[in-house]
Amino acid sequence: RVRRNDIVIELGPHTGKSTLVYLPRTKLTIVVDKSNESKEHFSNILKNSENIRFVLGDVRSFETIINVLKISRECDVLAVDMGGGRYPDTVFKVWAIWSGIFKPRDSIIRNRGLAEFIQRAKIEDNSIIRNFEDSGWLSEYGRGIPYKLRKQLEEFKFWVEI
Repeated sequence: RVRRNDIVIELGPHTGKSTLVYLPRTKLTIVVDKSNESKEHFSNILKNSENIRFVLGDVRSFETIINVLKISRECDVLAVDMGGGRYPDTVFKVWAIWSGIFKPRDSIIRNRGLAEFIQRAKIEDNSIIRNFEDSGWLSEYGRGIPYKLRKQLEEFKFWVEI
């Protein structure tokens, strides 16, 4: 849930229909999309709201992460809305990387492929933890920044403050 004064990072907002629902409650909303169509739609939203920033970029790109880090290092809610039902593995990878960096309190993932998988799956492993201190990232498993991304971060520290 998006609470009053939350900082939200939304990946893949497309035209902003879902963004507009929660935008009035946020302290800051950062939307990231790679399409020019999205950029055009958000140009109007940006004119009418002071608490939103648009980043044009591919969420799989480290450069895009750096551009978002320049705006905010905090994130209460990470919303990932990518690909309809296609490429659920990419959605999970993107969520894992972004949540590992921004450590949100909550995550919202909209992807039909993942949703269908979750609806069909039954977890039979009693060793799996079901209650977490937070619901936003894989903290229970000592989640760290993935090795390749960490190496890139170390390299980028020479040029930008991260």
